[in-house]
Amino acid sequence: MHAHYVNAPNGDLSGVIPFCSDSCHVEYDGKHDLPYEGWNGALEGSDSNEYCANCGVICSCGKEACEDQRDNVIVNRFVTAEGEMCSHGNWIQLPASMIGQ
Repeated sequence: MHAHYVNAPNGDLSGVIPFCSDSCHVEYDGKHDLPYEGWNGALEGSDSNEYCANCGVICSCGKEACEDQRDNVIVNRFVTAEGEMCSHGNWIQLPASMIGQ
């Protein structure tokens, strides 16, 4: 997983924006007028599923992830209106309307 750290005015970490890859990180920062501060990858995610803020693909699996989500190795996907679910009914890629929520 890659991440963009969001800092509060006092310098404390106030948020983390997850990405599936550095290229999604660069693209997202450009679209949202955020400063790209360099490669920040090979990170472990949280204890729950996290999805790329740019393309919606699962980028960090939590305890609730099924084997289809854990085996997903596709990054930098084209965003679609319907997204993609696995055979268990879990999201592999979020639909466009859910990205960034």
